[in-house]
Amino acid sequence: MPRFGGGKPLRAPADEDLHDLIAERYEQAATIVTSNLDFDEWDQAFATNRLLASATLDRLRHNAYCLELDGPSYRDPKVAPASKKAPPKGSVSTAR
Repeated sequence: MPRFGGGKPLRAPADEDLHDLIAERYEQAATIVTSNLDFDEWDQAFATNRLLASATLDRLRHNAYCLELDGPSYRDPKVAPASKKAPPKGSVSTAR
């Protein structure tokens, strides 16, 4: 199930608070929302009130500019570069 901040799905009253915030700003002020959810997943994120999810999403999408970013994740583990250690003192190299 999709989740919002803290790894938990929105439940009352948090879902209503988010809707109220979006509704207050609707057609009054610019609002930037970022999410890793597709629009069709938002109704699942409002676990107990899918009608509220639909209303919130309608307000967010009306006259909105939607930017979809796609690319490699910066959270991928980094591979440590191979270290080039100097041979221990007194060792003899056989490469010619």
